Amino acid sequence: MLKLHNHNISRSILHRLNNISTDLGIDLWIKRDDLLPLWGGGNKARKMSAIIRQAEQKGYNSIVTCGGLNSNHARAAAMAAASTGWKCRLILHTNSTEIRICGNLLLCQLANAQIDIVKPQDIASAMKSALKELLHEGLNPLEIPGGGHLPIGGQTYIEALFELQEDCEAYRWYPDIIVLPSGTGTTQAGILAGIKLANWETRVIGISVARTNPRGASSVIEALEWLRELYPSIDRPNVEFRDEWICEGYEHFDSRVIDAIQYAIRTDGLILDPTYTGKAFAALLDMVKNNEIPKGAKVLFWHTGGQFNLMTADVNHNNQIQTVSNLFIADQKYEQIGVSKND
Repeated sequence: MLKLHNHNISRSILHRLNNISTDLGIDLWIKRDDLLPLWGGGNKARKMSAIIRQAEQKGYNSIVTCGGLNSNHARAAAMAAASTGWKCRLILHTNSTEIRICGNLLLCQLANAQIDIVKPQDIASAMKSALKELLHEGLNPLEIPGGGHLPIGGQTYIEALFELQEDCEAYRWYPDIIVLPSGTGTTQAGILAGIKLANWETRVIGISVARTNPRGASSVIEALEWLRELYPSIDRPNVEFRDEWICEGYEHFDSRVIDAIQYAIRTDGLILDPTYTGKAFAALLDMVKNNEIPKGAKVLFWHTGGQFNLMTADVNHNNQIQTVSNLFIADQKYEQIGVSKND
């Protein structure tokens, strides 16, 4: 069997968003973890590659983890397990009575993960039961907290910051500010720790995708303390975890997020999603508008993935998406978009 450590997660690209930079009056670049090659990409794929590699070394041979119904983390776990031939148990939570098999949930199913869907209050007991069942089958399961909230997840983003440092040296461009979506905190913690180790003075702004403060900031601080045990030279950085754009919580969004998604794709062809990156980009736009991010600032947007969430979200609910003026249905008005019915 081809082992995971023979897979190469590779590196994500860095490039400038020229049109948005001109429109906003800032120098905006983007780190494209959404385009990482394994398991649908995103920060969860970057973390999961390291988590599974470490698990192999420690003798684990199956995994149990949890997440929302269309969790990027769960998708990465299911597809990583498929890559190694491991059994994967997913505890997915929702309060909804309607379940659509699409997006990340569909990918988890296709990857042959065993999926249990529970209420949020039942996650812990369901995780415990799944672990016991795998042990009873003679397996050695690894329990992975939601979002990959483990020290190795933070370490992965220290390495990612060093990767960014190499990119910046190649372009001779360095960010004044980094903006990213922040959930369970390890991605933001790793970037903050990497900033300190690289001796940068860059401001890091994590935009919450669900959690309010102080809980959200505390999760980032907890992950930073794990990393400070491994890298004692790291000073305690200032943690900016902003919760003004969470809407009503995880997988919820409002018109600010929809407007940001439309703006990004129409201005620079950039795909965002309403659960993670759309919230962070809405925050970036607001911070530029109110001059918290000043004109001329060198800003990096760290794209953590999540396009599958866009495909499953009801972004057209209550007509939040404007009708596209050049969309025509069936046999209506073909001539107005430059095609004939015979083409």
